Amino acid sequence: MTTAISSYTSSDTTTITTTTTSSDNTSLDQVDFLTLLTTQLEYQDPTNPVDNSEMINQMTNYSMLDEDVEQNENLETIINQLDSLAALSTSSYVGKEVMAEGGIITVEDGDVSDITVKVEEDASVVGLNIYDSDGNIVNTVYTTNLDAGETVISGSALSAQADLGTDGTYSVKAFAYDEDESALSVTLLSAGTVTSVEQDSGDTVLTLDDGREVSITDVSLIS
Repeated sequence: MTTAISSYTSSDTTTITTTTTSSDNTSLDQVDFLTLLTTQLEYQDPTNPVDNSEMINQMTNYSMLDEDVEQNENLETIINQLDSLAALSTSSYVGKEVMAEGGIITVEDGDVSDITVKVEEDASVVGLNIYDSDGNIVNTVYTTNLDAGETVISGSALSAQADLGTDGTYSVKAFAYDEDESALSVTLLSAGTVTSVEQDSGDTVLTLDDGREVSITDVSLIS
């Protein structure tokens, strides 16, 4: 008797999937450069090999590329360190009183703060319009015969001419005339307390308690 054996062979098929990640980076780094160079040597025409001078130029370019990358990394490290040092050093300004551009008068318990007037030429008359926190004009104070440069108008002189009995912060705008009654440019400087310090595009900006934001380069006095 013949026994028929039926056989079945199963074959497993393994599928390998290769994922290619594309990169948007179009610049060449050191690895890319070496890969291109070795590929060029591998597939060069034996009857017309790469010229030695061309090979030297390519190696020189590679060396320069490597140096540039290293210099950029070192520069970035230095910039980060300088930013950290700047933030650390300027943090000490918080709580300090500074003199900066802006017309601000503060009244506390009846004491009026000083204000500094700066004119580029001798002024026959300087007027200070004083406004309350609502923008209403309180009074106008006049000072005569100011020499070119900075002149401090004391708080007592201000309170003697203007009714500043209410505590608060007052804003001031100035105007000036010379002896021929021609208008002059005038700048006001006043004190304020630093409440915060920020770095903005390489500049250190101080925020004062009266709301002013001033560059540290414009601060003329720190106490």
